Amino acid sequence: MRNLITAVAFIIAVDAKNVSYWQPTAGTPWQIILSGILPTQCPIGVKAIDGDLEDNDASTWSSLKASGCKTICYFSAGSYEDWRQDANQFNNSTDLGAPLDGWHGEWWLNTKSENVRRIMQERLDTAVKKGCDGVDPDNIDAYENDGGGLGLTQDDAIDYLTFLAGEAHKRGLAIGLKNGGDIVSSVLNITDYEVNEQCQDFDECDQVRPFIDANKPVFGIEYTKKENTIPDQKTIDQICDNDSAKGFSTLIKHMKLNDWKISCNVTTAANSTSSSPSATQTADSSASIRHMAAGALVSWSVSLMALLIWL
Repeated sequence: MRNLITAVAFIIAVDAKNVSYWQPTAGTPWQIILSGILPTQCPIGVKAIDGDLEDNDASTWSSLKASGCKTICYFSAGSYEDWRQDANQFNNSTDLGAPLDGWHGEWWLNTKSENVRRIMQERLDTAVKKGCDGVDPDNIDAYENDGGGLGLTQDDAIDYLTFLAGEAHKRGLAIGLKNGGDIVSSVLNITDYEVNEQCQDFDECDQVRPFIDANKPVFGIEYTKKENTIPDQKTIDQICDNDSAKGFSTLIKHMKLNDWKISCNVTTAANSTSSSPSATQTADSSASIRHMAAGALVSWSVSLMALLIWL
């Protein structure tokens, strides 16, 4: 079953190359703000910004893009949130599983439900309308949380992310894997970046390193031990100089994910840099847009054949 899902993911990855979408490179400096409204100007030293899809209007996303930021729109793809505008579209008896531990008003979603998938397609449509460059679908890892009370497995997560990636890419949207270290090898070819929380805390950074090896960003977050506090220099250095996260675009953030951050300098074998509370990302973070249209491939093939015949 896993091999079949992986094969389908590969086919989707090949097919998606016929559509243009953002593909950032490893080391892209970023910011994430999920508590409150995003700024309208791209912050200094930032090339990609992650914010809530619903809470920010199209004009905010447009202004950020105009000022030089790539835009990543966050939504929960794997949990029902009772405050969302489309909450009444879910079927409580067939779409919802167990409550999310520690998150009031949230329940795991049955990601195999056709209704759930339809709602996510509509959210992706909204992302296109608002001008998002990519999406950050959260909570795809119910398999790590007792299957969400629905018996969901890793294979179910791979199947769901394969569906989301196909729908995102055909709309011209990049898509990331959120956490989900156990399924990296199965979805690396269909996702464009990793958004990771606390891989250093949980000693899991090696799980997502394949993204860096593929020159795709790992947008990392390490949370402060206490809310609204600034860590001391020793703690900052421990996080920013951690070899397990070398090459990651790591931020130190408060758990509420407001606009406060400390950005670690990206460190690679060729670029060894120090970290400090005021440091900003300095690595080359130019992102590329790759567009491989089917017509262009055909034209290239015909031209090559003609050249061979002429020779």
